[in-house]
Amino acid sequence: MAFKNSAFAVILLASLFAKSCAAPIPRAKPLVRRTANAKRGIAFSDTTTTDLSYAANTAISWEYNWAISPPANLPSGIEHVPMQWGKASIENLQDAVEKTGFKYVLGFNEPEQTGQANISATDAASMWQQYMNPLSTSGIKIGGPAVSSAPEGKTWLENFLSACDKKCKIDFLPLHWYGQGSQYFLQYLSDMHTAFPDYNLWVTEFADTTMNNEATVQSFLTDSIQKMDALSYVERYSWFDYSVSILLFEIEIQISFLSSAPRSVCKAVSLFWSPLLHVNILFLSDLLDSSGNLNNLGKEYVQ
Repeated sequence: MAFKNSAFAVILLASLFAKSCAAPIPRAKPLVRRTANAKRGIAFSDTTTTDLSYAANTAISWEYNWAISPPANLPSGIEHVPMQWGKASIENLQDAVEKTGFKYVLGFNEPEQTGQANISATDAASMWQQYMNPLSTSGIKIGGPAVSSAPEGKTWLENFLSACDKKCKIDFLPLHWYGQGSQYFLQYLSDMHTAFPDYNLWVTEFADTTMNNEATVQSFLTDSIQKMDALSYVERYSWFDYSVSILLFEIEIQISFLSSAPRSVCKAVSLFWSPLLHVNILFLSDLLDSSGNLNNLGKEYVQ
């Protein structure tokens, strides 16, 4: 999941794309639509909403929030999957996971990225054997480090598995992908399955980054989830993400020596970059509209 390192942000709320994050978000009514899809989950950040009621009694069977503890308002029947995001407090992981009865745990979040978990492959392998492996003795299924689809992601994963020397307990591989065109996304999954045939896949972040074309994003979602439902080596997936649409256009002024801002709810495509100036257009893959209701994308994915 992306973070933005910014000290100041000037947000342009322009014409038809302007959306306010200050307005109160109405609480949704639970849906009764269809039985849960065992593969389909939601990536959830409470940055824009704490209301998960739209996910109740729907196709959504599981959720994760980049943290160990589940959201306060997680509907009954939706499984929380904890994540050890980075190396912080990893020594407490086993106790935290085992006492709550979780069945799965996710590993480091994009460890190859300096703005994410940022852990070397050798250090990750060492910590994995010390802190992650013991979970398997309790029957907990362990998801490997979730790498991005950037070339360095696959390289890092190869180096990690090499450093593990077959001593790291891993039951499945989580992956992230952002781009355009479901055919390229599905080809990436096929390529990673071929490269790492011993593991089934969880796609814990994916989205189409097309700008200003809802139909294209909708088509991507429709095709990708239908294909993944039919792929035996894809065990689970979660669209990025279950959150409220906030803005389309943003100008960020960055001061490099200042600390990181809170976690962003959107990925961003950079149009221009320098050490001090960042201009981003944010794509709208959120499943909720600016009022906190399911948008067309959300209705197809959730209901």
